[in-house]
Amino acid sequence: MAGEQHQQHDRRHTHPHVEAVTPQTAHEQLACPVCGRPVETVIRRRKSLGIFIPEWVPGPCRNPDCAQYVPEVGKIP
Repeated sequence: MAGEQHQQHDRRHTHPHVEAVTPQTAHEQLACPVCGRPVETVIRRRKSLGIFIPEWVPGPCRNPDCAQYVPEVGKIP
């Protein structure tokens, strides 16, 4: 009896036309807003509802001709 009810329940709640959506694992290449060259992706964290959430943001621009150029720290030119 219980097995028959379980089988009937399974038949009523199947969705043959629903496709599974897989999460996107890779992140897009971010670009400098001024010169448009690719920049590193920096992971920052923000707090939401008491937990820290990762946030992927563009890193500093390393193009010396760009207005937002930031030299690498600890590297001798």
